[in-house]
Amino acid sequence: MQKLFNADMLDIVPTDRGFMYACRETVDSGKEAAVFYDFDQDADAFEKIPVLAYIREKLGDNGTDIARNLGDFITCTILNLSAGTRAAAYPDGTLKVFGAMGEIISESKVEYLGNPGISPAVNGADVWFAVPDSNAIVNYSIRYSRNEFRIGSPKERAFCHPTDVSVYDNKLFICNANSFKINTIGLDNYNMTDYYIFNEPVYKYFRVKEIEYAVMQTGVYSL
Repeated sequence: MQKLFNADMLDIVPTDRGFMYACRETVDSGKEAAVFYDFDQDADAFEKIPVLAYIREKLGDNGTDIARNLGDFITCTILNLSAGTRAAAYPDGTLKVFGAMGEIISESKVEYLGNPGISPAVNGADVWFAVPDSNAIVNYSIRYSRNEFRIGSPKERAFCHPTDVSVYDNKLFICNANSFKINTIGLDNYNMTDYYIFNEPVYKYFRVKEIEYAVMQTGVYSL
């Protein structure tokens, strides 16, 4: 495991060549502002990028229109849904679905026991959200605006403050901040196993090609 950097993180987005991220920094004026960087894993190089490059990479076609309609385009997770639609999921549980021209089609709240669902992942028609304060993950129906399936609860010990869900190899990868673990759940049998156990909180996991990354309390690491 190798530490790549530490920053006051606002967002991190996998790309074809590595990832880009937004962080809070003190700029020349002395004020705090969002600053954007790109990491090329093949070149092992970081580069500061303009906000428009970040918007184009994160939001794709009509990115500037989408960013304008969303308002906050930094703290959301962008989801590619079925039928070509896309959505933005926010840390407070707000889910905004937008159309091809960047217009907001619908807005809903993803919650379980009154706690927000965050940092989701798409697997076909399924969208899985972590619900940290309910120690659960939920499968949410965007069409019907309701939870269809749940794993975990405040009374169970399946998870310990889960903060992120991702999907690889037909498995859910769930980061647990308070148990310092990444768990996996097989989508064919729903068996759960420990994938990684760290010595500090882990908040996010993703892969780019053959390289695995984790966002942890002390920084971003390659595994």
